[in-house]
Amino acid sequence: MAQISKLQPYLFLAPSFAILLMFLIFPVSWNIYIALHDVSLTTLLKDWEYVGPENFVTIFKDPNFYTSLKVTLMFVGGSVALQFGVGMLMAIVLNQRIRGSAVYRAILIIPWTISAVIAAFSFKFILDDNFGILNYILNQMGIESVGWLSDPNIVVWSLVIANVWYGTPFTLLFLTAGLLSINPSLYEAARIDGASKMRSLFHITLPLLKPFMIINLILITMWSVNLFDI
Repeated sequence: MAQISKLQPYLFLAPSFAILLMFLIFPVSWNIYIALHDVSLTTLLKDWEYVGPENFVTIFKDPNFYTSLKVTLMFVGGSVALQFGVGMLMAIVLNQRIRGSAVYRAILIIPWTISAVIAAFSFKFILDDNFGILNYILNQMGIESVGWLSDPNIVVWSLVIANVWYGTPFTLLFLTAGLLSINPSLYEAARIDGASKMRSLFHITLPLLKPFMIINLILITMWSVNLFDI
């Protein structure tokens, strides 16, 4: 009986470990396996030849790999920094006693409720080099058209802006939930002790919001890396 009691926690964890094995460990192991073999459309149905690290050597010798890595880091870094910064700022501001804050919050969440494909087409319509609304407005102001989607030095930041517009509402919603979980009596006690709003922000809000901030950063980083719609 004592032996069964010792095994009981592991029995409860077994289903979770099985799901983890199926959806995480196996795919990762399988990808490592095929990365060490010669797998292509021509060899897909044949016996795969073991090539060891040759595939990785080929990638690291390809200059296009470093260009792609640079662009990816710029896109992910810019998207995560702006989504997190703007989303946190909006969450803190709308958490104050502002008339209509619930309405503003509902309006700001709208971009996150639409499809990423629709967001991509909307920004393509806005940023198109020849027929875009933004270049039309610039031309009306006497400013030459900008290659928002054709200039290699600008296009990645155009995509960052589109992704920030689409993804920031999630940060707003997530951090707002974190702010609402903080006990208001803590702010009241700090106010009685003479603490300013800035001191309350740095000594109460941010420390208690830290778990939400970490999870939010992990999620938006993961989603930005895997974003193909925009």
